[in-house]
Amino acid sequence: MTEIPRYDFHIHTKHLKCANETMEIAAIVETCQALGLTAIGISDHWRGLEQRDLHMLIKKDLEGLTPNIDIYFGAEVNDFISGDWDFTEELMEECGFQYAISGIHDAYIDEYDLKKIVDIQQKHHLKTCQNPLLDVLVHPYWFPRAAWDKRGWPWFDTMKAVPKSYAKELGQVAKETGTAIEINGDAIFDNVNYSEQFCREYMDFLATIAAEGAMFAVGSDAHDISHLKSIEKTWLAAENLGLTVDRIWHPKCQPMVMRDRSRDTKVSSNKSDASDSQ
Repeated sequence: MTEIPRYDFHIHTKHLKCANETMEIAAIVETCQALGLTAIGISDHWRGLEQRDLHMLIKKDLEGLTPNIDIYFGAEVNDFISGDWDFTEELMEECGFQYAISGIHDAYIDEYDLKKIVDIQQKHHLKTCQNPLLDVLVHPYWFPRAAWDKRGWPWFDTMKAVPKSYAKELGQVAKETGTAIEINGDAIFDNVNYSEQFCREYMDFLATIAAEGAMFAVGSDAHDISHLKSIEKTWLAAENLGLTVDRIWHPKCQPMVMRDRSRDTKVSSNKSDASDSQ
């Protein structure tokens, strides 16, 4: 069985107030090093220009490190399909973002209709893959449990609601566009709201996508320092899917902060081809 690269490209921080106070940059890096990761990416939520300065605080923290691990700087773009799209190529260049991920965070419907919910998700997933600025579709078919409970809706507890044809189509579009599909630790495989049966069904969903030749990304989606360990479940899932190293996504650039493997020192670098660093 191929050993999956020890990456985690979906990590949040305390700066955007989504993750808790344990998610300080230095603590994240220290914990990831202890878990044996070789490369990580900080990709906190991009919610608009008004929070740009908070992302720049993350960047400043990263640039002050001397880690024993490669570190990339990205952003998780929230629900770009809603229409308020201020995340552009120019903005990425200005802020220094090296990659962008995006996922769906709502059902986008007022009255419960499971088929409509799944159809809307599929539409948005395909649009995410077709956006050239977005490298990874994160946690497809994850939903916030509190939002469903608040509406009094029956919980989304089975992937059987998603037609296999949707998974095949998503895999095909992802392969065509070069978009990676995320295997998510904290939101899916280590989420107490999902049963073992759901996780097995989710693996079948991912297997259908994998059969179409799509790339995959691994991410913990950690919002608490203790949740970083959930990345181990994504590595196991990737191994069980039979993925080879060349189908595990990483940013196509050098890390923002790169560990020098011969001298074990930090080297700051600009965006460029990272093939020599992997």
